[in-house]
Amino acid sequence: MYNKSYYKYFLYNFFIFLFIYIINASFNWAELKNSLRPKSIIFSDTKILDLEVYKKVIDKVFKQNITNVNTKDICRLIENHPYVLAARVSNHYPNRILIEIIEREPVAILKVDPLLMIDGDGIILPELENYINYNIPVLTNFNIHETSYNKGKKISSDKVIDCVNWLKKIKKDYSYLYENLSELKITSSDEIELILFDHPTYIYLGLDKINYRLEILKKFEETIKPNKISDYTYLDLRYKNQIVVKEKHS
Repeated sequence: MYNKSYYKYFLYNFFIFLFIYIINASFNWAELKNSLRPKSIIFSDTKILDLEVYKKVIDKVFKQNITNVNTKDICRLIENHPYVLAARVSNHYPNRILIEIIEREPVAILKVDPLLMIDGDGIILPELENYINYNIPVLTNFNIHETSYNKGKKISSDKVIDCVNWLKKIKKDYSYLYENLSELKITSSDEIELILFDHPTYIYLGLDKINYRLEILKKFEETIKPNKISDYTYLDLRYKNQIVVKEKHS
């Protein structure tokens, strides 16, 4: 009697163990089968470069090791591209990879030969075929040598960096001025001069206290509404506590 009860107990536990084993094996087989499937790649939307550019960057990874793709390797490859500020690569069950990209956006074109795109961190970006379509200001009259910059790296000119920082601030706090800014020029005496698209209008900011003078310019424009600063031939902010202006003749 004891042996029969023990035998039934043994069979009961054996079948439970077998059932659990089969279930686990099924899951493991499913995961293995999914891991052997070609992984599909999904990219976030991009504004600067076409997605095909970034797809070509990671083609070698997928061709070499399609069954065991390392997301860190993909992320490293993407972030090495000069137009990528940051990237995030994540696996999505069962066989998808999501690549999210934050691109560097040009804030100015540096007028050298050849023309250079530059972003808000002072990083020199490779030229774009459609750079002419970018409505961004041109930095002119800068004495830049080829030895002072490498594409994908930060430019070594402190003066260019200062001007880029001013443009970044203008873009954030004074969008009307940035959107209508054709040129930021440095004079022979290192003074800053802005030239607007409209008419054009010249704005003389001087040598120092540039951020302070930009704030004065913005407040001045607010006081003359509905008129705009582009209604003037020039605005000179180089004098203390005053703005010298010349109106345009109709």
